[in-house]
Amino acid sequence: MRPLVLLILDGWGIAPASKGNAIEAAKKPHFDKLWDKYPHTTLDASGKHVGLPADWVGNSEAGHANIGAGRIVKDDMVIISEDIANGRFQKNLALNQTVDFVLKNKSRLHVMGMASDGQSPHSSLEHLYAIVDLATARGVKEVYLHLFSDGRDAPQFNAIKIVGNIAKRVSGKARIVSLIGRFYAMDRGKNWDRTKRAYDCLTGVDSLRFSAPEEAILHAYNKKITDEYLEPAMIAATNRERQETRIHDNDGVIFFNARSDRARQLAKCFVQKAFNKLNPGSFRREAVVRNITFCALTDFGPDLDHILTAYPAAALKETLPFGLENLKQVYIAETEKYAHMTYFINGGSADPVNSEIRVRVPSPIVKSYAQKPEMSVREVTRKTLRFLNEGFNFVAVNFANPDMVGHTGDFAAVVKAIEVVDGCVKEVARAVLKRHGTLIIIGDHGNAEKMLDLKTGEIWTGHTTNPVPFMLVDDSRRGMKICHGELANVAPTIYDILGLKKISNILHKSLIK
Repeated sequence: MRPLVLLILDGWGIAPASKGNAIEAAKKPHFDKLWDKYPHTTLDASGKHVGLPADWVGNSEAGHANIGAGRIVKDDMVIISEDIANGRFQKNLALNQTVDFVLKNKSRLHVMGMASDGQSPHSSLEHLYAIVDLATARGVKEVYLHLFSDGRDAPQFNAIKIVGNIAKRVSGKARIVSLIGRFYAMDRGKNWDRTKRAYDCLTGVDSLRFSAPEEAILHAYNKKITDEYLEPAMIAATNRERQETRIHDNDGVIFFNARSDRARQLAKCFVQKAFNKLNPGSFRREAVVRNITFCALTDFGPDLDHILTAYPAAALKETLPFGLENLKQVYIAETEKYAHMTYFINGGSADPVNSEIRVRVPSPIVKSYAQKPEMSVREVTRKTLRFLNEGFNFVAVNFANPDMVGHTGDFAAVVKAIEVVDGCVKEVARAVLKRHGTLIIIGDHGNAEKMLDLKTGEIWTGHTTNPVPFMLVDDSRRGMKICHGELANVAPTIYDILGLKKISNILHKSLIK
């Protein structure tokens, strides 16, 4: 059987050349040659096309879920917002159990998560406000907000406005008691030194202290520190107040992020009894908070002891790996995109399904990927070639650079990242064509094609609504006609090429006419 490789260029969107388009500014002769030579089209990868609210930018979680499902998967953010609108949210069992615990213990409710007014895939202020309203309506007197500033899915210096708006909205109901940049609070790469600083702030062990949120933010801005890197700070006029508003024994905690990948690492610090044993290389917790009720807004995955989940994941059945059960299949990514190439693409299973093999290549440990724009793509490529040599029928691989370096806002670094990726595309294409196989190249959402807001002149670090590429690299199919589609068309196209019967839950059609 001829091999088929699915190569996902994460964050690679299609847009006209412009001052902020790093993809078009880069020298990418190998991608361009393949685009000119082989059948290609574009895919819609944002908004309703991937189960997000209309006109929302795409993201990796939604993108990979739709790629694997072969149908549009409604995002948790949409489901939660619908429940807020119809009143079901206020009756949610897990949320109310957390409030019950706080009322019974006459303790505090801590609500933590990312504060962004952009189209963030991680959180929504609507959800934050609904939690505050639920708690105060039920009589909780002490509601403390621990906010994680964005600077990636929103402009880099937007926290001053966002936090001000939040303070007005929750006035008389809740207080902002800490601010932490997402670099520290939402690490997913096992950079435990970052997570320790966030945890120490939340538990009152150690952090900066300011008397008002605006002071903390302006302190960072004066040092040219963007929202993403805001140093952990408690908001308290006195040390006594600082101790009163930290997370204590017997408190309730609601983590309102809607995505698990950047929430799990911090959540582990609060709920895992065997934290150090389960996380080699982590840190010793100076404050171990006991007898708390910890509620995650969505499913944060396995290994989290006694956690409540407001919206448990409904695992998707019959996704891409299920339909390839009789083939040797492998999914390869570096750490930053490993969850997307495993958990999200296979429909929400933390464990391998059928015969799938999962390969994680460590991402480099740097403060910013602008310092190392090649990331680990060359090693990911070597792994890809190895599994082709070993006779695997289906190889799915993610090149993380356009997205992860795109988020830095460093145009020159993104250009370099694209050029390194282009060289790796050449290697993969050569290996596949040598074996008379098929290489499908796609994006999952846009990012690197927009590094500048042309209207405001500000650096753009977020995702986009632009379409993404779809390329069918196969010498036996050079004259084939393919049509425009959505990410959900990818799985049925793979089944079509491999001559496999499309499983029942794959609702979209092949892109091949």
